[in-house]
Amino acid sequence: MRILSLASTWLFLALIAVMWILAAMGPNEMLDAANLIGNYFVNIHKFVLPLNDYHAFYLFWWFAWSIMIGQFTSRFVGGLRTWQVLAALLIFPSIPLAIWFSVLYFYHNNGLDSSGFVGISMVIVGITFVINSLDSLIRLYTDNLNLTTSRVGRSKYIIGNLVALCALTMLFKLNFLEIQWVGALVIGLYFSCFAYILLKNAKKWRLFRVLRKGVSLISRRLNPCTKGKIPLRNRCF
Repeated sequence: MRILSLASTWLFLALIAVMWILAAMGPNEMLDAANLIGNYFVNIHKFVLPLNDYHAFYLFWWFAWSIMIGQFTSRFVGGLRTWQVLAALLIFPSIPLAIWFSVLYFYHNNGLDSSGFVGISMVIVGITFVINSLDSLIRLYTDNLNLTTSRVGRSKYIIGNLVALCALTMLFKLNFLEIQWVGALVIGLYFSCFAYILLKNAKKWRLFRVLRKGVSLISRRLNPCTKGKIPLRNRCF
């Protein structure tokens, strides 16, 4: 898993470097293309509103994958601070992505040919990323179900996962397993967990108040002095 993840990352960085060199893209051209990314955030309201089927589809898609991504990231974020997690998941990955889209924009804007070696390289990198995602997904749910190679054997492990992935792919053709329904189910699960946390904390808070009140009553009964008077040598004044 680690080798595949590192391989996909280095292949992506190598693809960016090769396409940059082949396009003879200078620093000024790169900065000009990168500056255009800022226009996306300036005009982000045009991309967000009004909400349509395009937005809904990808929102449901993100929610559907969020459980797997959450389980995946929880494996290596232990001990990290919030800002470190934010940097590792959002800031640092955005830098090569910004360079990648800047290079693609330069190819598009100048009508450069991206077929042949460049096109094949992009396909290889894309397939590697898909395989990496599937590998992460398989390892997550097999570990959760304790269906590891040491328990079921390598052959059964490979065949079982192939059958499961093919079956899920075919089931997604059915209406009840469309990504919209899966995303809606995950959203409902999140709201249920949030409501459970609030309810549990509310019970703890009520219990804390009852215990505090009980301790206060006991302390008053044990203390012969009434409230507001000063005890001195076991006497109240």
